[in-house]
Amino acid sequence: MGLVRSATIEDVTYIAQNLRQADRNECDATTAMPPELFLPRAVGACRDVWTFHRNDGLPVGVFGVDPTSIPEVGIVWMVSTDVINDHKREFLTECVPIVDMLNNKYPIITNMVDARNTLHHRWLKWLGFSFLRRIEQWGARSVPFYEFARMKQTCA
Repeated sequence: MGLVRSATIEDVTYIAQNLRQADRNECDATTAMPPELFLPRAVGACRDVWTFHRNDGLPVGVFGVDPTSIPEVGIVWMVSTDVINDHKREFLTECVPIVDMLNNKYPIITNMVDARNTLHHRWLKWLGFSFLRRIEQWGARSVPFYEFARMKQTCA
């Protein structure tokens, strides 16, 4: 069984150094920077960032949401190590209430995902995100990405 808790710089640094290749490729396609340089900056003021750990404390995935200039919109993201594959069910189950909470804070959560990163596609669909469109050239490397979003459900 895994555990989701607030991320530490140490967690994120470890994950950045041990990223799944698809996540490393997505980070490169987006920023053209090594994840070891920019991922530790994800932990800080005004950011909601969580780490998924194995029972022994090993961090295997990190996800979060960054605020935007529009208070109702947050930018959601996730990266992981290959060990996440051994804990898929626990990770997915534990993400649901946190993503619901984020959607209460930000009625729209959105971002772009590398068209090649199929694990992320499955994670996003599980959590109720919709794929809005494919952009053939996006990010620092001008490769195909999908735009996705999840809107808070409201009763009329």
